[in-house]
Amino acid sequence: MSAETDVAPPEPAADLRPGPLAWVVIVAGWVVMGIAVLGAFGDVRLGGVGSWVVWLVGSAVVHDLVVLPIVLGVGWVLTRLVPMPWRVPLRTAVVVAAIITLTVWPIARRWGARPDNPSILPLPVGRNLAVLVVVLMVTAIGVGAVAAWRGRSAGPEQQEDPS
Repeated sequence: MSAETDVAPPEPAADLRPGPLAWVVIVAGWVVMGIAVLGAFGDVRLGGVGSWVVWLVGSAVVHDLVVLPIVLGVGWVLTRLVPMPWRVPLRTAVVVAAIITLTVWPIARRWGARPDNPSILPLPVGRNLAVLVVVLMVTAIGVGAVAAWRGRSAGPEQQEDPS
């Protein structure tokens, strides 16, 4: 027997096509999205198609010209300055903190608060946001410290760059 015949034939690739339930969910999702788009474009109070097109184009431009360079810059700095075991926890904490901050920023700035109804935004959201970001960073530092400690106890052959 030659070495070529000793090799097992490759296994057939798994069938990754969606099943019937997946197609039902996909179709239902498209129907719901279609109804939402028609409702948004058809509602005059929401500004009509023109305001949505401006919003979509504007958000794409802001993403490409502002958000993307900032994310790439922060990722590059973290990759260059942060040791290997600390990278994943700190990257994760920074991304989660950025998403939460962008989401909560209008509330923290109290946009929409009315002086005649202080119960609309009663909590100190800015302080709570700062506490949450600090907790995220402290957790990331703790996870990074454990990863660094485990990496030091492992031999050099077991250490890999997860990024």
